[in-house]
Amino acid sequence: MLSAKQTVHFKQVLVTRIAEQESILATAQRETRVAVARYADPADQAAAEYEKQSLVHKAAAARQTVKTLKQALERLRQGSFGECAECGGDIELKRLEAIPWARYCVRCQEAREQG
Repeated sequence: MLSAKQTVHFKQVLVTRIAEQESILATAQRETRVAVARYADPADQAAAEYEKQSLVHKAAAARQTVKTLKQALERLRQGSFGECAECGGDIELKRLEAIPWARYCVRCQEAREQG
């Protein structure tokens, strides 16, 4: 169970990371619209298409990260943040510091990755 101070700390960490990811998402979406320009040279077209696909991938990754972070923030509000979704035990504070959106304790996460 987290203390009030730890809860405030993790809420701030999650809110900050959400803001960072939303900024990355907005930038990627803006750059994607700019990258739509047409080029006469086939090499320029290929480079522009590669850049566009890279930006689309970056935006999708940021969108997924925002979703994951918001889910962690919701768990914090509900009082289940830091509780393993698999075994119900506590997720280690060191793990939460490294990966504040973690849903599983180290043991359960390793079991999920192996199985």
